[in-house]
Amino acid sequence: MKKLFNLFLFSTALFACGQPEAKSVINLEPEEKPSYQVETFQYDSLTIPLFFEALTKNHQKDFYLIDSLEFNQFCSLHSLDQTDTINIEEYFKIKILHEIFTSQAASNCSRGEIINIPYQWHWVESNPRHEIYFASSNKLLKDTKPPKEFSKYSSYADIDRTPYLYLSDLVAEVPKYYSELCGSFSTFGWCSEREMAFVALAKLLKFEGKVGTYGNHSWSEFIVPLKRNNGEVQNFLVHVDNTFDRLDWTSIDQEALPDWKKDLGNTSLSVWYNRKAKSDSELRSIESHVVSPQFMSRMESDVVEYLTKRINGG
Repeated sequence: MKKLFNLFLFSTALFACGQPEAKSVINLEPEEKPSYQVETFQYDSLTIPLFFEALTKNHQKDFYLIDSLEFNQFCSLHSLDQTDTINIEEYFKIKILHEIFTSQAASNCSRGEIINIPYQWHWVESNPRHEIYFASSNKLLKDTKPPKEFSKYSSYADIDRTPYLYLSDLVAEVPKYYSELCGSFSTFGWCSEREMAFVALAKLLKFEGKVGTYGNHSWSEFIVPLKRNNGEVQNFLVHVDNTFDRLDWTSIDQEALPDWKKDLGNTSLSVWYNRKAKSDSELRSIESHVVSPQFMSRMESDVVEYLTKRINGG
């Protein structure tokens, strides 16, 4: 009987002690991980190249947070100094610019993940540019005479969009165009127009580049020197495709650079593309054009939203 009584006391004590233990388990539930806060920056009275220089510098740390593993693997593969600030800046500046300016495919209205710069076919039947309107007047581009510098074209819709037109439209106060398929947008272009503007902007940001063209497709190429672990410099050929969202880095020997500079592709149009991308008058116009505060605010907001989603898994 005594044994049964002791067993009863032990069981009662065990049950009583069990209640607080259950509460302690609840209290030890892991707390929700706080989300990463992407800092929002303000910009004041900047020209086109100065704005994109500031934008890429301000958010380099955020893009690094997303792609540091990729960068470190790239450095390890090529024996590069992954702590060198110039290596980090050059690598991520091109990457950020590409992510801003790229589309995803050679299809009408294709756009990148950050801002709406729709891909638009040209010189085809039926031409999708003939369905684009000016947002301010609700007038079709095809029914509008082009500016005098484009007087050889039959309408505004038929213009080959050169770098200054492409970039100055982009940074305007409000989106200039809209279409039923693409919505509202500030600028647009197909492969050659995108790459002419990209090479021109990159040149003003001190990248040596060119528009590459084979067949009916164009992309951008740059020579970027990076520092190796032993202090030597290794040149890289950076292939940027702002139509199909591709970016590749390949080492290139010093002896191969002259041939690279001469090779503009297998079509006469590539000569014109590069002439426009490197035109002194185009570059001067881009370099002196002041970005609207409204665009800087929109661009900053779009970049912050994109980064927040990427970093926090949204």
